[in-house]
Amino acid sequence: MKKLREKPFAKSANAECCQFSEKCVNFALIFDNLSPIMCFVRTTFFVFSVLLFASACKDERPRPKFRIGFSQCCNDAWRDVMNSEMLRELALNRELAFDMRTADADNTQQIAQIRELVALGVDLLIVAPNESKPLTPVIEEVFKSGTPVILIDRKTESEQYTAYIGGDNYEIGVTAARYIADKTGGKCNILEIRMNMAISPAIERARGFRDGMRAFPDMKILASAEFSQVNDQYEETLARMFETHPDAQVLFAQTDLMAETAYKVAQKLGRAESVFFVGVDGIPGTGQGIQAVEDGILDVSLLYPTGGSEAIKLAMSILNDLPFDRRNILQTTVITPSNARILHAQMKKEASLHESIDKQIKAVDDLNTIYRNQKSYITLLVSSLLVSLILGAFLLRSWRATQAVNRQLEQKTREAQEHEQQVMAISEELKRATQAKVDFFTNISHEFRTPLTLILGFADDLSPSKNLDKNSQQNIGFIRQNAYRLLRLVNQLMDFRKIESDGMRLRASENDLVEFVKNAMRSFSRVAEKRDIDFQLSTRHEQFLAWFDPTMLDKVLFNLLSNAFKFTPDGGKIQLYIHVDTFENVVKIRVEDSGLGMTTNEAEHIFEAFYQGEEGQIGGTGLGLSLSKALVELHSGTLTVSTIRGKGSRFSIVLPLGKAHLRPEQMVAEPAQNFQNEEFLFENLTDGTLETVISATSNKLDAQQLLIIEDNEDLQFFLKRKLSETYRIASTTDGDMGLQLALETVPDLIICDVVLPNRSGLDIVRTLKSDLRTSHIPVILLTARSTPEQQIEGAAASADSYITKPFNIAFLQETIRNLLHNRQILRESFGRNLHVFSEKISLEFPSDSNQIDQSFLQKFADYVETNHARQDFQVMDLCQEMNLSRSQLYRKVKALTGESITDFVQNVRLKKAHALLLEGKMTVAEIGYQVGYSSPDYFSTVFRGKYGVAPSSLRKPTNL
Repeated sequence: MKKLREKPFAKSANAECCQFSEKCVNFALIFDNLSPIMCFVRTTFFVFSVLLFASACKDERPRPKFRIGFSQCCNDAWRDVMNSEMLRELALNRELAFDMRTADADNTQQIAQIRELVALGVDLLIVAPNESKPLTPVIEEVFKSGTPVILIDRKTESEQYTAYIGGDNYEIGVTAARYIADKTGGKCNILEIRMNMAISPAIERARGFRDGMRAFPDMKILASAEFSQVNDQYEETLARMFETHPDAQVLFAQTDLMAETAYKVAQKLGRAESVFFVGVDGIPGTGQGIQAVEDGILDVSLLYPTGGSEAIKLAMSILNDLPFDRRNILQTTVITPSNARILHAQMKKEASLHESIDKQIKAVDDLNTIYRNQKSYITLLVSSLLVSLILGAFLLRSWRATQAVNRQLEQKTREAQEHEQQVMAISEELKRATQAKVDFFTNISHEFRTPLTLILGFADDLSPSKNLDKNSQQNIGFIRQNAYRLLRLVNQLMDFRKIESDGMRLRASENDLVEFVKNAMRSFSRVAEKRDIDFQLSTRHEQFLAWFDPTMLDKVLFNLLSNAFKFTPDGGKIQLYIHVDTFENVVKIRVEDSGLGMTTNEAEHIFEAFYQGEEGQIGGTGLGLSLSKALVELHSGTLTVSTIRGKGSRFSIVLPLGKAHLRPEQMVAEPAQNFQNEEFLFENLTDGTLETVISATSNKLDAQQLLIIEDNEDLQFFLKRKLSETYRIASTTDGDMGLQLALETVPDLIICDVVLPNRSGLDIVRTLKSDLRTSHIPVILLTARSTPEQQIEGAAASADSYITKPFNIAFLQETIRNLLHNRQILRESFGRNLHVFSEKISLEFPSDSNQIDQSFLQKFADYVETNHARQDFQVMDLCQEMNLSRSQLYRKVKALTGESITDFVQNVRLKKAHALLLEGKMTVAEIGYQVGYSSPDYFSTVFRGKYGVAPSSLRKPTNL
């Protein structure tokens, strides 16, 4: 199809004038090395030229009133006709600008092009959707934004559009069925060839064809096939269909091209004369559908109007607020050998008239262009004389200046070449150094295997012992579990080096793929059950034999499932699918999750070695997916990913069927006997123990409470187990949930990892320390980030302690005790430095106390000072003043002063009363009322309880 410019009707004298201006600039640049006088002459010449040609460059044509964007789904002869009709109609309407994009049958590309057209500010959008479902959301989005949308030829799955124009595909299908019934007496065997059933014309034509056949029970469809394009595979499939169904009498194809190709295949097989061929499109022109009917290739074709001209007319009605029909159906007709020649002649005549109109329009445009060019050329001629005079005077000097510049450029080129050689040498040296590092780590990893084997061996010897208590056995289980994890990382690195050095050998055998996948899933079933994840396998096969290396494929599935469980939230969904595609002769294994998903940039690099995306901070080495892709490719297969950020990812393994792709040395005769993966034998050992720890600590209501925010469940369990003997424990693995728990429970101390899902530990610390409700809580950061810069970052976030992993648990316990002890000292200091005078409360703050806490206590004390004398004074008054809930205010005051709110207010009242009694100016009853007590007797009782003496014994008599 012809490539269309973004503005096909915007060509004018502007281009020529701009070219002249560009030449003027180039001439001016020649004089960069000349004297100030020369520069002055250059500037004068440039300004004069610009002013001289400003009027000549002005485009006298009116600017377009509207801009229409058109998103075409693909290229074919039928759509060439549609595009030509649109351009012809636009040529007669100069108030429209037209921007067209073609997506080449790519949904993603068409979505991007639609967004590009909307970004250009089109007033109306015409779309021929490639496929209905993928294009529905973006078309709804454009329609809801207020831009009118016209759907042409194809529909979406939504009614969110302005208007539709196109043929009645359902009626085409019905008409085809009825015509075939009329020609065959309602009794025939049919082969049906469909387009891609993801597009609305294919769906509607197929539905209409079947509905039309219902009245003719003796008409039967022997076979149906679906194709996106006509290619060698299409011809091979047709040949098989003809051979499989020798009794087929009719072939109905949803396009003329498909029907003509079927005719050629049938002709090769000697079946062309015995089959009735029916197509759809009816395109005029040499080699098209109508010509095929004339030539006897097709027995009949159904006209499918393109509607290009009608779409532009409909767009004009919408843009000019004129009445229009939302549903515009173009009529079809049956093209047979009896009317094909007449229709073709009429269409050729119409095309000839359109071509004549196009030539006349082009002639008018050419005349306008000639007029503008002549006007510009006259002006240019005058300017050229001036240019010649100026250039003649300075040509020699300019040439010399150019020569000097050329010599400088040659020198810089030589220097750049030398620099490039140095960079190449450094790059080669860096490559060798990198290789040496990888070799070093590979060798180190190899050395790890011996001690890991010893650790696992001794753990295996100890674990079945009946002399060990439950905790000891679980400790040994944790040792084995984490040793296996470390061993797997070592194996991954060694496998990666084997693949790089071509040392990895495939040992494929014929195994039951369904049973193999089920065994891999069983290893994750307990994790799925614990986290309430919908974890299922979907396949039509109870058993399916395929050739693969169980050891390699097990590593691939392990990595894909591990990633799926890592990034899928609790209550999510992880699904596996096994699908056998006999046409492509492959088996496909898909792993889909409803997790975090990836960005487009991450998906492009996810299979690169050592690559980690935005979520890479959650953990991992960046080797798993790279190794998995290499192992699948050793099977002559592919591993791909498709993902949507925030909705999940889909990893697809495609393996060829049979063993023709395998070399003899890659095959073993005996199938694998056991698919069990020992790395999962000790997963979730902590299930019962966690409940024990929680129940053991639930009764410590008077103990101080710790909040642990750690995403590694093993480490979280370890910390709970060690700290639950002394403290009450609350825990979570998520950053957002951790912050929410901190605000709701206001614990005495928080232990927080730095790298967490959804929210980092540093962000949590900053939020807590800046929030009045939690600013007093000590926070310990646990992290594997141990560089000085990272520790400084933690201190800058106001963390009270920064402990790097691995850490000593005794050191952590001592750090917790010290922070809680220091917090106790601060509470005592606040209480001890609280001075209550008869006029005002005075607070003295420790030098290391938090500024937010100081401001809070001062505001709290000032409010108590102002309102303590009220007999109706209540705690809820304080809650409203401090903008905190009752429980939050209680915890805050208790944490900072060691006293409850009631005790604090009562102490203020009694200290006020004590000061007033020593002054001796009022009676005991007056003082009781003065400080907020409603009863003198109750005041005396409370005062005696506080100071051990009656208030009357402290009162000094008034001197008369």
